[in-house]
Amino acid sequence: MTAHTITLSLDDEVVQRLRKDTVATTDKSDAEVVEDALTMYLFDRAVEAVRAAGPLSPDEADRLALEEVHAVRQARNNTA
Repeated sequence: MTAHTITLSLDDEVVQRLRKDTVATTDKSDAEVVEDALTMYLFDRAVEAVRAAGPLSPDEADRLALEEVHAVRQARNNTA
């Protein structure tokens, strides 16, 4: 997966809240903390979309969304 560089101006309080909410370790960079938060947000959106799109049970939707997240991470790791 290709990485895109963007510049964000975030309040220090927002970054600290992201660190707390994502249970990020203190050795992660701010970019990694923001990326983790965005990944979790996109995961939640994927779960909502799968649940809304079909007759899957909540457990099936969670499983499918988790499989997709793992596939994206695997693809990202293979191109790094």
